[in-house]
Amino acid sequence: MHAVSLGVSRPIVRRVSCLVASLALFCAPPVADAQSAAPFRLSAAPILTIGAEDKGPAYQLDRVYGAVRLPDGRIAVGNSSTGELRLYDARGSFLTSASRRGGGPGEFDETEAIFPRVHGATVVANDMSHARVNRYDFSGKVLPQLTLKSIPGAVQSVLDATAGSHLIARATASPRLQGAAGQRISTRYRFAVYDSTGVQRAALFELPSRERMVHAFGGSMRFPFIPFSPEPIVAASTDKIYLIRDGTPTIEVWSLAAKRIGTLTWNARPVEVRDIWTRWRQAELDGETRQTSKLFYEDFLSERLPLPKFVPVAEAMHVDPAGRIWIVRTRLPWEPARRCDVLDAAGRFLGTVALPPNFTMLQVGADFLLGRARDDDDVEQVQLYRLTPVGAR
Repeated sequence: MHAVSLGVSRPIVRRVSCLVASLALFCAPPVADAQSAAPFRLSAAPILTIGAEDKGPAYQLDRVYGAVRLPDGRIAVGNSSTGELRLYDARGSFLTSASRRGGGPGEFDETEAIFPRVHGATVVANDMSHARVNRYDFSGKVLPQLTLKSIPGAVQSVLDATAGSHLIARATASPRLQGAAGQRISTRYRFAVYDSTGVQRAALFELPSRERMVHAFGGSMRFPFIPFSPEPIVAASTDKIYLIRDGTPTIEVWSLAAKRIGTLTWNARPVEVRDIWTRWRQAELDGETRQTSKLFYEDFLSERLPLPKFVPVAEAMHVDPAGRIWIVRTRLPWEPARRCDVLDAAGRFLGTVALPPNFTMLQVGADFLLGRARDDDDVEQVQLYRLTPVGAR
């Protein structure tokens, strides 16, 4: 990504999609963007919904950043505002809370964002505030916790994905935000493969986090993200790790032995920041409900910021059980729904799937999509949709 000033732009040449594997080169068909045929269809409505204001506290959700469907159909939901890892049965009935807010075994700090993941016969969730990975069995019983043993040692570690019996995480020795007003800052993370006991087995790559700028306003100093600054995106299958490094339509493929074994590219049409900046800025300010925050961001966004030339192509990436890669395209504020570009395990483009309005995908299974949504009354929910290949009965 190139830092540019507003008003400076050049057209780009669209690339031919191709996969560079370790011994062979495969070319994928070009993407036709919005006209691409969808390789899957979703059920017209959710087949399961968790979350309601009138069913009691166990069904009231707030700050759900992660949820995962377990092999037996139960669903583990991270309700971050209460520090709970909640378990619901296959019909959406509440079973138990495996955790609560606190610092004891299996508990989470009130500021923690809970992202549950399946790891073998357990559920794991990063507890960054207490420098550990919490573990539970599928019934919600708390299991011995893990501490990721980075080389060299680190102050902070973040669990990004599970890959078979392995864990993929990033670590840093300096997570603290600091700097002078106007300074561009980012945290550098070392990504690595860890075994099921938390021991580092292979170092992958070192990358900066999304870039921020130190900004002073109204007597306070804050560290807002630079708009459209790309964040490294990592996903994993049972034996491979996938990385979108810099917001471009390029996916690096790595082995669990930390060897780069391929590169996938697909023909995703880029969006130039200068073309949407004015509209995006106004939409962001309109979304600020607190007057103090709105004044701060009005001042920040009026600066001459080092904006990248293009909007990052993706905001998330998932791998389904068949090894297909689901790339969630970056959603702009005025777009009603997200969409996913889908590649098969060999990197061939299959098509684009439109997600339901206000739906954030959290997991893709063999025949389902699980995600977070809000209903017409702005009630937070976890929804499950049936996923069917086009042409299947």
